[in-house]
Amino acid sequence: MPTLHPFTVHFPLALLLVSSLFALLALRTGRNAWATSAYHCLLVGCLSGIVALLTGVADATRQVAGPDAIYGNDIMRLLNAHAFTSIAALACYTAALVRQHRQPTIIADRLARRGYVGLHALGALLLLLSAWLGGRLVYSVGLGIGV
Repeated sequence: MPTLHPFTVHFPLALLLVSSLFALLALRTGRNAWATSAYHCLLVGCLSGIVALLTGVADATRQVAGPDAIYGNDIMRLLNAHAFTSIAALACYTAALVRQHRQPTIIADRLARRGYVGLHALGALLLLLSAWLGGRLVYSVGLGIGV
């Protein structure tokens, strides 16, 4: 069975990072169109992130617990770090989505936007770290290749 996770990670990665960029542009320019675009990218990015998370769990389970398992402490540490940072990033972006859904003019509110922008910044850092760890799993360990 082919691995599905590599095919599902690119949309949420791009959409969530672009939502952070759009949120910063909305903050900088004060234009609501950027905030609206950030919201839509967040919405689709979070939904596709859930799909990527589920395919990642399915692929990892098959590859580290199946009959052809590639298993070792180093691999499991990398895999767990990748999973943790992915879940944490998705949680940050989902919290930002909920905040913007509840308060569409969050960019205009000086106090509320601090937390919103902070969630975007933390989510972006965690997402980039997760992507790097995922790359290590593929290119250093060989997880997901030829399975």
